[in-house]
Amino acid sequence: MFAIFVMVLRYLFLLLLFLSIFKLIKWMIGDLQEVAPQNLKENRIVDYHVKPSPHETGDGAELVVVKSLLSELKPGDTFAAGQEVLLGRDSLCSINIAAAFASAMHARIYLKDGQYWLEDLDSTNGTFLNEIPIDKSIVLANGDKIRIGGVIFQFVRWGHEVDASN
Repeated sequence: MFAIFVMVLRYLFLLLLFLSIFKLIKWMIGDLQEVAPQNLKENRIVDYHVKPSPHETGDGAELVVVKSLLSELKPGDTFAAGQEVLLGRDSLCSINIAAAFASAMHARIYLKDGQYWLEDLDSTNGTFLNEIPIDKSIVLANGDKIRIGGVIFQFVRWGHEVDASN
């Protein structure tokens, strides 16, 4: 009787092990698929495949690279914020961060009601604003520092110079 009980426990353990492995594989496949996230607050799907046109420049806000571990992004590089900026590994992003620490669609900065907002797009490694991880959309202020892995951007809204040596 004890042998049957032990055998049943072994099979239950194997079943739980296989279910765990299946869930892990399913999670990994879902993470690898580059599906554009939905903007749940506005109940619409954001089309991330459309880059902002040059006339959609916003109000002159910029992202300046302050520190970077990547050769493609050098301190002092400047990017116009426009109406919306996508940051991530995907080639469709406005600012391409080609590193393993960045998700395909990692974060976005968008202009809404005259204010710029930073939103993490459910990235794996998170987005940091002034070294604090964000979990919801947050308003950006002039001088804020945005970190995605080994790249730090400074948000410049009013045209102040940024010292790239920081």
